[in-house]
Amino acid sequence: MLHRVLRYVLLLLLTTLLCPGAMAADQIIWGKHHVPPYMIREGEWAHQGIFDLTLGVITENLPQYQHVELAAPFPRTISEIKKGSHWCYIGMLKTPEREAYGYFSLPTSIFLPLRIIVRRDRMAQFKAPQSLQALLQNRQFITSVMRDRSYSPTVDKLLAAYPPRENYSEQVEAISMLLAGRIDYMIELPLLAFDQARLMNRPGELVAIPTQETDEVVYNRVMCPKNDWGRNVIEQINKVLIANRKKPYYRSIVEKWHDPESVAEIRKIYDTVFLKTP
Repeated sequence: MLHRVLRYVLLLLLTTLLCPGAMAADQIIWGKHHVPPYMIREGEWAHQGIFDLTLGVITENLPQYQHVELAAPFPRTISEIKKGSHWCYIGMLKTPEREAYGYFSLPTSIFLPLRIIVRRDRMAQFKAPQSLQALLQNRQFITSVMRDRSYSPTVDKLLAAYPPRENYSEQVEAISMLLAGRIDYMIELPLLAFDQARLMNRPGELVAIPTQETDEVVYNRVMCPKNDWGRNVIEQINKVLIANRKKPYYRSIVEKWHDPESVAEIRKIYDTVFLKTP
């Protein structure tokens, strides 16, 4: 009997040494990239982005998993989720196309309406509000969109009908091209565009122009692969969100980095729409 026990312990030790992950907790790899002020990977405010902090609420309340944050371009994260890997992403918009290969949590945070972002010195070339459809149809104006990103239902339809020639993987790349005059405009969140320009020491050089077609508020969620593992993770994440989203500290995360006018807009819809959206 003692011999059997010793042999089992030896086998267990060998397994642990040869396959360190074998005895580890179930692991979730969280794909993350640098897109301040939502995900901040470097600098003075590292890990203080809206997605960083909402993810922190989730990971702190799911200690049964080993959480690994991995720097990866957005298209890489989408690819891993499509393959069914044990990857998840916080900050994803739910679309019918994505629901074919992923499960989605309840909303985690809020995106206020997208705008046309242009250089301040070129404002005279654009209308206010500006027709996004007309811009996309006008090939004299160049824009760039992020690969695999969903912007909003209306914008996604326009991009499918009039696909831009250029695309990018990281927002900092596109903001740099806009400031340098290599593209003429971007479809982006003002909060993101202005903060990125500020970090590049170009504050105040960009402006946001409303669009004629859309004034949509959309909600970010966690996305995990569409398999049994992913469904189980999402179910547990939803329990965490239900328990925490009504609390003042979580509300302050969703409002973080926004100007007072935007905070007022968020507060108008937080209880009546955001918390009730499935």
